[in-house]
Amino acid sequence: MSERISTPFSFAEVKPYEVVDSLAELHGPEHGVLRLPVELAWGGRTEFDLDDEYDRTAVYKIVLEEGTKQHLEELVNGRVLAAIWHQMRPARLVRALWEKQFPQLRTAA
Repeated sequence: MSERISTPFSFAEVKPYEVVDSLAELHGPEHGVLRLPVELAWGGRTEFDLDDEYDRTAVYKIVLEEGTKQHLEELVNGRVLAAIWHQMRPARLVRALWEKQFPQLRTAA
């Protein structure tokens, strides 16, 4: 009788993440309060101040990890994302996917 050993994995390794084709598609606001829709704000907090460094990186991490392409286009701003990428700590797979699509993010980091 052989024993089967399974390799552990994380949800992040099997979750389908979305990435846009161009940073120019990301038309989210640059300043002010960003309110997340309920499907992204399941953790409780719904409002983030884009003029606050912590809030800005936190909300972008949430949207990149949990959002659909439509969420990305409406909530994330391409210029802001490029500017704060080096501060962000998204899931490793999210970072790898975005840096593969946009090598300039890797360079900026």
